[in-house]
Amino acid sequence: MAREMTDQIRSIAEVLAVMSSPNAVSRILSEHSVDSTGHCRGCRYPTVAAPVWPCRLWEIADETRRNQELRAVK
Repeated sequence: MAREMTDQIRSIAEVLAVMSSPNAVSRILSEHSVDSTGHCRGCRYPTVAAPVWPCRLWEIADETRRNQELRAVK
């Protein structure tokens, strides 16, 4: 379950909605999915524990996707 959206995430997502393709955003969303332990698959590094999902990058991409969808309707 996503955390409450912050103003910082909204601001970043608004910029990315204009600058990023929907395909790039979809790729981020699919790569940063939840694993069987509740952590982010896309944020795995050999020396650092993966954050609990949803990670911040997934949250930004999800908000970006919503912004892109709103722009497409207008």
